[in-house]
Amino acid sequence: MTGFKLCVMMLFHPIVVSEYIKKQRGDAGFKRMSAVLVAVLLALALGVSVFSIYFTHYPLSTVSVRKANLLLECGKLFVPVLTWILASYAMTTILDGATKIGEAMIYNTLSLMPYVLFTVPVVLLSRVMDGGQAGLYYTLTGGQIAWVILLMIVGLKEMNEYSVKKTVLVVLLTVFTMAVIWATIVLLFTISSQFVTMIREVYFEIVYRI
Repeated sequence: MTGFKLCVMMLFHPIVVSEYIKKQRGDAGFKRMSAVLVAVLLALALGVSVFSIYFTHYPLSTVSVRKANLLLECGKLFVPVLTWILASYAMTTILDGATKIGEAMIYNTLSLMPYVLFTVPVVLLSRVMDGGQAGLYYTLTGGQIAWVILLMIVGLKEMNEYSVKKTVLVVLLTVFTMAVIWATIVLLFTISSQFVTMIREVYFEIVYRI
């Protein structure tokens, strides 16, 4: 199955995609194709994210073009996805999962297809909308995100052969783990910033006294 066919199948038959990925375990050719596909899809996701920042009709935009921080906006897209992959893989490793990290990466990256495919049309549609149609616009954008999340949860269930009850448990534990990871990163960043500030103040104090 080609990368393009995998992308199309992901939109309508995610269970078939998950079964195919499991069957290709150990196939060197599939691993190479997966690596390329992951890179391409992440690049496309980044591209449509930047496109939405600059081309969404201003009455509907949640980000000011003049004040937009592209690094921050990219982080909003990639950090949740990458954290989900790491946290869900960690939980499935503990809870008798059958998925390898590479398989989790390719499946969850493929789950971005609704975002990659429909963001540009929705943004272009926003150009003929005004503030009074914000509800419709936010429903369409929210629908894309909901579709992505649903695909990720389906993959978590099917790739690891979990029951519905166990899938719900793993999803809750994954979300909790993600929150812990983010809180830890924020805490470390805060501590390091305070430490650097203290060192700088001590340095200037010594220089001033000398």
